[in-house]
Amino acid sequence: MDYQWSAQYYVPVDGLPYIGQLPHAPDRTYTATGFNGNGMIFGTLSAKLISDLILGKKNPCRTIFDPMRMKPLAGFTSFVKENADVAWHFIADRFSAEELKSLAMLKAGEGLIATFRGKKMAVYKNAKGVLTALDPVCTHAGCTVKFNEIEKSWDCPCHAGRYDTDGKVLNGPPFKNLKVIELSL
Repeated sequence: MDYQWSAQYYVPVDGLPYIGQLPHAPDRTYTATGFNGNGMIFGTLSAKLISDLILGKKNPCRTIFDPMRMKPLAGFTSFVKENADVAWHFIADRFSAEELKSLAMLKAGEGLIATFRGKKMAVYKNAKGVLTALDPVCTHAGCTVKFNEIEKSWDCPCHAGRYDTDGKVLNGPPFKNLKVIELSL
């Protein structure tokens, strides 16, 4: 395989992006998110809509894409499904880690969840063979991260939080880094 690509798409419950005044933020703070891979279309629409908001012009799309729109019934099924998935990962991830017989088995550029000396950890080996061990529990909701071999990141399966191989937050919802575990082999 010559090339691989990975992306994280945020999709609002009703399928339409949020474009407009950012809720609970200072006045004149705007957002444009939830494009679900349609950035060419919605990026242009966002520029026009936000420009009209700034200039005080009426725009027929304002209410359709308003970040404050409420659709409780449309969102209920997705809310239940997402949080059932969170609960499953919270329990299942803690008992399905692969036992690592030797950290030497890990190849350069690889990462995995392992149990070593009785402690569960997210282990990554860089190109120079240096190991980095992290607490694999996402700092957002407590799910166990998984290694994304394409992007070389630790990704949370519950709410799409992402960390680099050193445990630093790449994108939220978590805002705290993963804790580094000192290895003493």
